[in-house]
Amino acid sequence: MKDADELPPQILWLRGYEMKGKKANPFAESTLQADNDVRAKWIKAGCWTAFILLALLEVWTGRNYTDPDGISYIDMSDGVLAHNWRLLVNAYWSPLYPFLLGAARWILRPSAYWELPAVHCVNFVIFLITLACFSYFFKGASLATRQDDRAHGPEMGLPTPVWTFAGYSLFAWSTFVLVNGIRKVCPDLCVAAFVYLDAGLLLRLRVKANKLPTFLLLGITLGLGYYAKAFMFPMAFVFIAAAFFQAGEWRKAIVPSVAMIAVFSAIAAPLIIATTETAGHVTFGDTGANNYARYVCGEPTLPFYSSVPPRYLTHPLDLLHHSPNVYGFGQPFHSTYPLWYDVSYWDAGFKNSFNLDAQLRAVVQNLNTVFNQVILPIGVSLVAYLVLFVMGPGLAGSLWNISRSWPLIGPGAAGVCLYLSVYVEPRHIGAFVVLIGMGLLSAIRVRGTPRPMKIAKVAALTLAGWLFILSAGLPIYHMVRPLPMLLGDGGSYFPVAKSLNTSGLRPGQTVGIIGSGWDAMMWAREARLRIVAQIPLESTSEFWQIQNPRGKAEVYDAFRKAGARAVVTEETPPSSGFDDWQRVGNTSYFMHVLIPAGSTMLVR
Repeated sequence: MKDADELPPQILWLRGYEMKGKKANPFAESTLQADNDVRAKWIKAGCWTAFILLALLEVWTGRNYTDPDGISYIDMSDGVLAHNWRLLVNAYWSPLYPFLLGAARWILRPSAYWELPAVHCVNFVIFLITLACFSYFFKGASLATRQDDRAHGPEMGLPTPVWTFAGYSLFAWSTFVLVNGIRKVCPDLCVAAFVYLDAGLLLRLRVKANKLPTFLLLGITLGLGYYAKAFMFPMAFVFIAAAFFQAGEWRKAIVPSVAMIAVFSAIAAPLIIATTETAGHVTFGDTGANNYARYVCGEPTLPFYSSVPPRYLTHPLDLLHHSPNVYGFGQPFHSTYPLWYDVSYWDAGFKNSFNLDAQLRAVVQNLNTVFNQVILPIGVSLVAYLVLFVMGPGLAGSLWNISRSWPLIGPGAAGVCLYLSVYVEPRHIGAFVVLIGMGLLSAIRVRGTPRPMKIAKVAALTLAGWLFILSAGLPIYHMVRPLPMLLGDGGSYFPVAKSLNTSGLRPGQTVGIIGSGWDAMMWAREARLRIVAQIPLESTSEFWQIQNPRGKAEVYDAFRKAGARAVVTEETPPSSGFDDWQRVGNTSYFMHVLIPAGSTMLVR
């Protein structure tokens, strides 16, 4: 770094020196930096407060919301209450998030009415942990950026208060808009917490002299991250490679890296063994393989949609009746909707094969998703960043500065690219987009007079402000226009569940459904019922057109063979020929009783 006397007057002004003739006040820079740090702390406190309020708003407006994935995670959490830890392991869903849900349910003991609100309270706690993990990561990024500032001489990064507001706005946009992990019952917010911890530890390797403890901590977080989502297993090797190269001299990094890998392996091994035993083949998780078969290779999945299932299926569904098709699937999982409890079980037997054309089509489709749902909405921020980029030290210098941020941009880009190759949703890549964004922000350097610096501040505040507006807008929108399922006491599905229980269907009993299984999962979970048979949407019209009483009786017998005590549908039965169907309370659902309440039945 140059001495104060050697710097030009413009840079002295930018760095806060008070000019007195030709000599600068050597205490002015430290005074300005202290003032900037105080303002940055106030901005950080304001962001924390705003984010917590927005998160509480999301908890309240989404208190009764979930989707089919969420039902499967809640079903898995039953294993904690039943002390059956095997229920936390399958080859499709990861165990950490359902374990946290189960632990909270074991402590709070919520009724069916309060179960989903309790789950969203767990999401709020996870959000607070994720915010703390991001703060740890952000501090490491700030230290690294300030260190770069000292090395750049006349080039300056963003002022500390502006940098703080921009970084936290990026986090808010990712959390509330992309991941939306407070409202959704999914582990993506847990994954974000581990990504921020991993990146924070990675940055600490640049500034710490004793790197072994940091390597060991990184091994722990990488191992636990795999329990949050199987995707973090391949990502762990990206972070391991980044840590090795970040540590400095490679000879000194060998021993800490080996120790890190050993810790990671020791933590990950039990889950790999359990998942392999469950799946029947060596695997760290089948989610990626299943998604590749579905979205890239175009293989049929959940084969009850076809009367002739593919020959390669290891566990084809039981076709109990043909035209209309009635499928039974009560075994081997005792869950709300077994077909979505462990998808890899029902899809077992497929063989993935690489096809270049199919792969390219999938990448193009995923890029289109990212452009429309991630890039396009933040166009204002991207334009503002382009202004900052142009104000840098030329194209070559700006690209060089960006390349210096490889410890953030590299893992972030790797995470995004892995998803792009198979299937991507914004919630999948939210945390990785933050790493890329923080890497690009840390590469900003402005050279020149105070006027360019003022322009840079305006551009940076525009960038951050637009992200902040998007982040605050979504929870407010949810408050103003709640989803239909959130209306009424406990949401629209709770009255259905309550009426079914009142009609004689007790928790733990089994039902069949006509129509979609996705909505049925909601009321079935709240009523504590198990769906064991189904007429899919494609065959419902065939059933409602049956006029022959014998034909209807054969369909009902098929449901009885699966063990169903009643058949439930959201469709309105025809006015003639279906007088034996009764409305479920005051809801839009209808039910046909197969086994009267109090009667016993034999399940094959």
